[in-house]
Amino acid sequence: MNIELKNIKYYESFSEETLAFQASLYIEGKRVGTAKNDGRGGPTYYDGDNKEGRELIRQAEQYAKALPDKHYPKDDYMEAFSIPMTLEHHIDDLLNDYLGKKELEKIQKKVAKDMEKGIVFGKPNDYSWSVQTYNVPLQQVLSHPTGPESVTNTIAKHIFKELKGGVKILNTNIPESVLKNAGLFADQYVKPLVQDIGHGINSAENTNEQNKSHGRSL
Repeated sequence: MNIELKNIKYYESFSEETLAFQASLYIEGKRVGTAKNDGRGGPTYYDGDNKEGRELIRQAEQYAKALPDKHYPKDDYMEAFSIPMTLEHHIDDLLNDYLGKKELEKIQKKVAKDMEKGIVFGKPNDYSWSVQTYNVPLQQVLSHPTGPESVTNTIAKHIFKELKGGVKILNTNIPESVLKNAGLFADQYVKPLVQDIGHGINSAENTNEQNKSHGRSL
Protein backbone atom coordinates (compact mmCIF):
# COMPACT_ATOMS: atom_id res chain seq x y z
CA MET A 1 0.00 0.00 0.00
CA ASN A 2 1.33 3.42 -0.94
CA ILE A 3 1.32 5.73 2.10
CA GLU A 4 2.82 9.21 1.74
CA LEU A 5 3.28 12.48 3.58
CA LYS A 6 3.02 15.66 1.51
CA ASN A 7 3.09 19.39 2.24
CA ILE A 8 5.27 18.64 5.25
CA LYS A 9 5.91 21.48 7.67
CA TYR A 10 8.58 20.67 10.25
CA TYR A 11 8.91 22.91 13.31
CA GLU A 12 12.41 22.38 14.66
CA SER A 13 12.09 25.04 17.36
CA PHE A 14 9.01 23.28 18.81
CA SER A 15 10.55 19.80 18.68
CA GLU A 16 11.36 18.77 22.24
CA GLU A 17 10.87 15.07 23.00
CA THR A 18 9.39 14.27 19.58
CA LEU A 19 9.47 15.89 16.14
CA ALA A 20 6.89 18.66 15.72
CA PHE A 21 5.29 18.63 12.29
CA GLN A 22 2.12 18.83 10.28
CA ALA A 23 1.51 17.15 6.93
CA SER A 24 -1.12 15.97 4.48
CA LEU A 25 -1.63 12.21 4.61
CA TYR A 26 -2.00 10.44 1.25
CA ILE A 27 -2.96 6.81 0.73
CA GLU A 28 -2.93 5.19 -2.71
CA GLY A 29 -2.40 8.62 -4.27
CA LYS A 30 -5.43 10.21 -2.56
CA ARG A 31 -5.40 12.82 0.17
CA VAL A 32 -7.20 11.21 3.08
CA GLY A 33 -6.45 13.55 5.99
CA THR A 34 -3.71 15.06 8.09
CA ALA A 35 -0.93 13.87 10.39
CA LYS A 36 0.80 15.90 13.08
CA ASN A 37 2.75 15.88 16.31
CA ASP A 38 3.12 18.75 18.79
CA GLY A 39 6.73 17.86 19.62
CA ARG A 40 6.15 17.41 23.36
CA GLY A 41 6.58 13.65 23.55
CA GLY A 42 3.05 12.63 22.71
CA PRO A 43 1.97 10.25 19.93
CA THR A 44 1.65 11.25 16.30
CA TYR A 45 -1.98 12.06 15.56
CA TYR A 46 -3.75 11.40 12.27
CA ASP A 47 -7.34 11.67 11.11
CA GLY A 48 -9.38 11.46 7.92
CA ASP A 49 -11.01 14.35 6.11
CA ASN A 50 -14.16 12.41 5.32
CA LYS A 51 -15.75 8.95 5.34
CA GLU A 52 -13.72 7.74 2.35
CA GLY A 53 -10.51 9.03 3.90
CA ARG A 54 -11.22 7.35 7.22
CA GLU A 55 -11.90 4.05 5.45
CA LEU A 56 -8.57 4.22 3.61
CA ILE A 57 -6.87 5.03 6.91
CA ARG A 58 -8.49 1.95 8.46
CA GLN A 59 -7.10 -0.16 5.62
CA ALA A 60 -3.69 1.44 6.07
CA GLU A 61 -3.76 0.58 9.77
CA GLN A 62 -4.33 -3.08 8.91
CA TYR A 63 -1.58 -2.92 6.30
CA ALA A 64 0.89 -1.39 8.78
CA LYS A 65 0.22 -4.13 11.33
CA ALA A 66 1.45 -6.70 8.80
CA LEU A 67 4.78 -4.89 8.29
CA PRO A 68 7.94 -6.06 10.09
CA ASP A 69 8.39 -4.93 13.67
CA LYS A 70 10.09 -1.59 14.27
CA HIS A 71 13.59 -2.28 15.61
CA TYR A 72 15.57 -0.02 17.91
CA PRO A 73 19.31 -0.87 18.08
CA LYS A 74 21.31 -0.98 21.29
CA ASP A 75 22.79 2.31 22.44
CA ASP A 76 24.45 3.77 25.55
CA TYR A 77 21.14 3.95 27.41
CA MET A 78 19.23 0.76 26.59
CA GLU A 79 19.41 -2.69 25.06
CA ALA A 80 18.10 -3.38 21.57
CA PHE A 81 14.35 -3.99 21.35
CA SER A 82 11.50 -4.21 18.84
CA ILE A 83 7.87 -3.11 18.87
CA PRO A 84 4.98 -3.99 16.55
CA MET A 85 4.63 -1.68 13.59
CA THR A 86 1.58 0.60 13.48
CA LEU A 87 0.41 3.29 11.09
CA GLU A 88 1.59 5.88 13.60
CA HIS A 89 5.12 4.46 13.66
CA HIS A 90 5.08 4.16 9.87
CA ILE A 91 4.16 7.85 9.57
CA ASP A 92 7.00 8.73 11.94
CA ASP A 93 9.39 6.72 9.74
CA LEU A 94 8.18 8.58 6.65
CA LEU A 95 8.87 11.88 8.39
CA ASN A 96 12.35 10.76 9.44
CA ASP A 97 13.11 9.66 5.87
CA TYR A 98 11.98 13.05 4.58
CA LEU A 99 14.10 14.98 7.08
CA GLY A 100 17.07 12.72 6.38
CA LYS A 101 16.86 13.42 2.66
CA LYS A 102 16.59 17.17 3.27
CA GLU A 103 19.65 17.08 5.50
CA LEU A 104 21.55 15.01 2.92
CA GLU A 105 20.71 17.58 0.24
CA LYS A 106 22.16 20.32 2.45
CA ILE A 107 25.34 18.33 2.99
CA GLN A 108 25.75 17.62 -0.73
CA LYS A 109 25.31 21.31 -1.57
CA LYS A 110 27.94 22.33 0.97
CA VAL A 111 30.39 19.68 -0.26
CA ALA A 112 29.80 20.78 -3.87
CA LYS A 113 30.59 24.37 -2.85
CA ASP A 114 33.81 23.29 -1.14
CA MET A 115 34.80 21.30 -4.24
CA GLU A 116 35.13 24.61 -6.05
CA LYS A 117 37.70 25.76 -3.49
CA GLY A 118 39.95 22.72 -3.27
CA ILE A 119 40.31 19.02 -2.49
CA VAL A 120 37.53 17.69 -0.26
CA PHE A 121 37.93 14.47 1.70
CA GLY A 122 35.78 12.69 4.28
CA LYS A 123 33.19 9.95 4.54
CA PRO A 124 30.47 10.21 1.87
CA ASN A 125 27.27 11.83 3.17
CA ASP A 126 28.81 12.45 6.60
CA TYR A 127 28.27 15.64 8.58
CA SER A 128 31.93 16.66 8.61
CA TRP A 129 34.73 16.75 6.05
CA SER A 130 38.04 18.51 5.40
CA VAL A 131 39.14 20.77 2.57
CA GLN A 132 42.65 21.38 1.25
CA THR A 133 42.12 24.81 -0.28
CA TYR A 134 44.05 26.80 -2.89
CA ASN A 135 44.48 30.54 -3.34
CA VAL A 136 42.39 30.30 -6.52
CA PRO A 137 39.42 28.08 -7.46
CA LEU A 138 40.31 24.43 -8.10
CA GLN A 139 39.15 24.73 -11.71
CA GLN A 140 41.80 27.37 -12.34
CA VAL A 141 44.44 25.18 -10.72
CA LEU A 142 43.55 22.24 -12.96
CA SER A 143 43.53 24.46 -16.05
CA HIS A 144 47.11 25.58 -15.45
CA PRO A 145 49.80 23.56 -17.28
CA THR A 146 51.35 22.40 -13.97
CA GLY A 147 48.07 22.32 -12.09
CA PRO A 148 47.22 18.61 -12.44
CA GLU A 149 50.69 17.68 -11.21
CA SER A 150 50.29 20.05 -8.25
CA VAL A 151 46.96 18.47 -7.30
CA THR A 152 48.46 14.99 -7.68
CA ASN A 153 51.35 15.87 -5.38
CA THR A 154 49.05 17.43 -2.79
CA ILE A 155 46.94 14.29 -2.65
CA ALA A 156 49.94 11.96 -2.54
CA LYS A 157 51.90 13.89 0.09
CA HIS A 158 49.22 15.39 2.33
CA ILE A 159 45.87 13.63 1.88
CA PHE A 160 46.64 10.01 0.99
CA LYS A 161 47.40 9.11 4.62
CA GLU A 162 43.95 10.35 5.66
CA LEU A 163 42.10 8.02 3.27
CA LYS A 164 41.28 5.18 5.65
CA GLY A 165 38.27 3.98 7.60
CA GLY A 166 35.87 4.93 4.80
CA VAL A 167 37.35 8.39 4.19
CA LYS A 168 37.52 9.24 0.47
CA ILE A 169 38.27 12.07 -1.91
CA LEU A 170 34.78 13.52 -2.43
CA ASN A 171 35.51 15.73 -5.45
CA THR A 172 33.70 14.87 -8.63
CA ASN A 173 35.51 17.70 -10.45
CA ILE A 174 39.02 16.21 -10.27
CA PRO A 175 39.78 14.06 -13.33
CA GLU A 176 40.19 10.38 -12.49
CA SER A 177 43.60 10.29 -14.14
CA VAL A 178 44.85 12.84 -11.57
CA LEU A 179 43.56 10.69 -8.73
CA LYS A 180 45.15 7.56 -10.16
CA ASN A 181 48.45 9.35 -10.67
CA ALA A 182 48.37 10.13 -6.95
CA GLY A 183 48.30 6.38 -6.27
CA LEU A 184 44.63 6.11 -5.31
CA PHE A 185 42.48 3.05 -5.82
CA ALA A 186 38.84 3.24 -6.93
CA ASP A 187 37.55 2.74 -3.37
CA GLN A 188 39.47 5.80 -2.16
CA TYR A 189 37.50 8.39 -4.13
CA VAL A 190 34.02 9.17 -5.38
CA LYS A 191 33.65 8.52 -9.10
CA PRO A 192 34.59 11.79 -10.90
CA LEU A 193 32.52 13.33 -13.67
CA VAL A 194 35.63 13.54 -15.87
CA GLN A 195 38.20 10.85 -16.54
CA ASP A 196 41.27 12.54 -17.97
CA ILE A 197 42.89 15.92 -18.42
CA GLY A 198 44.99 17.30 -21.24
CA HIS A 199 44.77 20.96 -22.19
CA GLY A 200 42.13 21.69 -19.60
CA ILE A 201 39.43 19.14 -18.70
CA ASN A 202 38.45 16.82 -21.54
CA SER A 203 35.33 14.77 -21.96
CA ALA A 204 35.38 11.01 -21.44
CA GLU A 205 34.92 10.56 -25.18
CA ASN A 206 38.06 12.58 -25.99
CA THR A 207 39.91 10.68 -23.30
CA ASN A 208 39.08 7.33 -24.85
CA GLU A 209 40.36 8.56 -28.21
CA GLN A 210 43.62 9.70 -26.62
CA ASN A 211 44.01 6.36 -24.86
CA LYS A 212 43.48 4.46 -28.09
CA SER A 213 46.24 6.48 -29.74
CA HIS A 214 48.58 5.35 -26.97
CA GLY A 215 47.46 1.75 -27.28
CA ARG A 216 45.77 1.54 -23.88
CA SER A 217 42.40 2.11 -22.21
CA LEU A 218 41.27 3.09 -18.72
